[in-house]
Amino acid sequence: MENQNTSLSATAYTLIFIGLVVLTLISTGLSTLNLGYVSTLFAVGLAIVSALVVMSKFMKIKLDSSFARLLIAGVLALALLVFFVAFVG
Repeated sequence: MENQNTSLSATAYTLIFIGLVVLTLISTGLSTLNLGYVSTLFAVGLAIVSALVVMSKFMKIKLDSSFARLLIAGVLALALLVFFVAFVG
């Protein structure tokens, strides 16, 4: 394996941080609105996006095709579980 310098610049880290803060503010703002189950779906979707950003940029996890498929399948299974527990049960 060759050693590649894949570190991000301070500007990139600042932009990622600002993006994560904006996603958090949007999620917090949506929680104050009474949108029914839609606000839960938006909150889960924003949490997934935030987690993917953290995993790919800070934890340096590469999202190759097989890992991405596994990750998407797991997220969909978790979303279905949350849906059935929260809204059907």
